[in-house]
Amino acid sequence: MLSQRVESIIQSISSLRPMPANVSRILNEVEKRDISIDGLVGLIGLDQALTALVLQMSNSVSLGYSRTCTTLNEAIMLIGLGRLKTILLTSSATGMMKRSLNGYRQGAGELWHHSLVVEWRQNGLRKSCATLIPEEAYVSGLLHDIGKLLLDQVVLSDYNTIVDAVQKYKIPLWQVEEKMIGIDHARVGGLIAEHWNFPVVLVDAIRCHHAPSFARTNQQLPAIVNVANSMAQDYQFTESALIKLRDPSRIT
Repeated sequence: MLSQRVESIIQSISSLRPMPANVSRILNEVEKRDISIDGLVGLIGLDQALTALVLQMSNSVSLGYSRTCTTLNEAIMLIGLGRLKTILLTSSATGMMKRSLNGYRQGAGELWHHSLVVEWRQNGLRKSCATLIPEEAYVSGLLHDIGKLLLDQVVLSDYNTIVDAVQKYKIPLWQVEEKMIGIDHARVGGLIAEHWNFPVVLVDAIRCHHAPSFARTNQQLPAIVNVANSMAQDYQFTESALIKLRDPSRIT
């Protein structure tokens, strides 16, 4: 039987905004066999935020795009439908992940930065995994810690107890969350992904990124996220910062 606290967390997931109807409609268009680029341009162009996101991605030097795109048509042709799909899937979370998380001692933008680092680390790893779909790896890398958004205040309320447990039992933070709260941020993230109707492979990659063997379909994807997460330079800092910044007055 679920505790009242866990039930409250799950209830907060169900109250999250669903994936915007316009994003779902565009995703459906992307999946069609007789897809029209002009049709996609028309749909995306109705949303200023999505338009800006697609243009920003197409002009991203970090992704290796050397030419500058000034129109949506050019941008979609350059990045391709696979990358466009990842932009759509992550668009609902991008803004939320840039806020500060006091319970995890992460300032504004730090969670998003960590997610970008993990996604970047995955680039090198997935080259040795021919069966991985790059777009799925991209989404799972960026959104693997999204569950922290909803667990943040719970962690904050039990901060000292959680830190004591991390130190005493020498176990990772996610295991302490599971023992003390009844649910960890990875599972919460998986429930959020389900709420947004993500494919099972992405739900599992987020839900199981600390325990890949529990994935129902492709265990390789959460395993890649797990390794990239541990390789990220800021990961160890985040874990140690929870212990070093015990004074509540130092929460940013």
